[in-house]
Amino acid sequence: MPPAATPKRTKDAGQNRESWRRGLAPAAAAVARVAAPLLKKRGLAEARIITDWRAIVGASVAERSAPERLLRGRAAQGVGGESGGTLRLRVAGVWALEFQHMAPALIARINGYFGYPAVARIQFIQAPLPAAKRAPTPPAPLTPAAEARLAAMTANIADPELRERVMALGRALERRAARVSKVGSAARKPV
Repeated sequence: MPPAATPKRTKDAGQNRESWRRGLAPAAAAVARVAAPLLKKRGLAEARIITDWRAIVGASVAERSAPERLLRGRAAQGVGGESGGTLRLRVAGVWALEFQHMAPALIARINGYFGYPAVARIQFIQAPLPAAKRAPTPPAPLTPAAEARLAAMTANIADPELRERVMALGRALERRAARVSKVGSAARKPV
């Protein structure tokens, strides 16, 4: 019998005490347990500072900065043994001076987000930000002749949802064929 999906209480036959049988656990919990030592080794003990950066500081600040590392321990402690770490923050070119002025507010927002003094100071690195992922461009429409050919091929499908999905597959295959033929013809041209 496979293990239960949720924790259940079972009574031991010979004893009166209850025991717990553990079921399936969420994958996120296992990933967090495995990733924590690796992130800590790289100085990212609080990985949420990277994943939730936009939610912590807002869209305009997040567009101009990216957290690199959160240093903790004796090296990060300031005068008087502050408990927070040092956040290494990459800032886009001309915004570095503005971010230095905003540092106390940023520290307050970060610490307020985590609910404890996670950051005591910010070390700014003036450097280009990592390239943002661009949204894929929408595919170009097919020629009217190709659309008519696909419509004729799918006319006998009674289910409208299935017909539309087959049409979408046909459009994707037509675009791929056009792209492959373009690359192939460019490679065959004499120089």
